[in-house]
Amino acid sequence: MHSLRVYFRYKKMAAKKLSKCLDPNSNLPTDVKFLFKSPGLDGIVHEVKAHKLILAIASDVFEREFFGSLKSEDDIPISDVSKEVVQAMIDHIYCKQLNIKDYDPVFNASLYYLAEKYILEDLRDEIIVSVKEMQITKKSVLEFALLAEESILHEPLSEALYNVVVTFLMAEFDNSMEKAVKFLAEFEANEKHGLVILKLIKLLDKETPEKKCVNCQKDSDTCRKGKVVTQSNVRVGDLVMFNPEVLRYREGESGRVEFVGSLYRESCEGCGCCGIAGACHNIIIGWSDWEDC
Repeated sequence: MHSLRVYFRYKKMAAKKLSKCLDPNSNLPTDVKFLFKSPGLDGIVHEVKAHKLILAIASDVFEREFFGSLKSEDDIPISDVSKEVVQAMIDHIYCKQLNIKDYDPVFNASLYYLAEKYILEDLRDEIIVSVKEMQITKKSVLEFALLAEESILHEPLSEALYNVVVTFLMAEFDNSMEKAVKFLAEFEANEKHGLVILKLIKLLDKETPEKKCVNCQKDSDTCRKGKVVTQSNVRVGDLVMFNPEVLRYREGESGRVEFVGSLYRESCEGCGCCGIAGACHNIIIGWSDWEDC
């Protein structure tokens, strides 16, 4: 236990010292610069400085790039991400505290891209954790879903973004897929939106709690709800009702006896045969009950 405490103390000390290496007053001169051209026409070049050795210790990719057989230049132009994103990656490598939760989703997606590119697994894992804790609103649902699709080549990130959207929708609409789909249908219809909405619907379908019939305790595909009662399929204790909407003449009356699952029963406000809510339901005790239903 003592040795473990000593290890963490020196680790913390080393991290604190390491973060000071980027201080302008540090006596350890930097030897590599990442260069970024200004988006305007002014030609201004911004830079992020670092130490090759420290980057190489943190990443095998940097090690091969700086100390492999094909050594890179000291000045590295960057065009696929912003200066701020690279600076965040460098700060992480130098053990500076990052508030990843405070970054917007697009920034974190770019940072994740760098984490994968340079095989920074701990940074990658931190970003995935932060995605799961992101706060979504109805206004930002589509934004998150579109970002998930744009990040499809980075499967863990894309999956985390899609899942956080589905989790929000399930919570927001009380696990009702019907309400969630109705909400998604309100977004502007175009090819890009259609693709992500279709994926969300498929994910929602997987997450929707399975509702079982009160009779057979099976899902809607295999239960007996809505089937005509016969002597061969009726069981003692089955909940049945008389449905006058489907014409079937028996002793001069229109209607038939059906099995009723929980969904049907919950929506029943009186089937019409008696005009009293719920009075149409009967519990099968024996086959003779069906004859008298």
